[in-house]
Amino acid sequence: MLDDKNKKPGLTIWEKIAVAVIVILIIIIILLIFNQNIKEYYEIFKDWYESNN
Repeated sequence: MLDDKNKKPGLTIWEKIAVAVIVILIIIIILLIFNQNIKEYYEIFKDWYESNN
């Protein structure tokens, strides 16, 4: 019974893995949605960077 009182509340390893998978999936979805915008911003940045050199 003393062990139950000393346990710290927190996420189990499986809950941590599930949260990591969800975050990765959200990042992938965002990248797929904004893929064209990201390419355009990259091209603008690349042109700006090359013009400074």
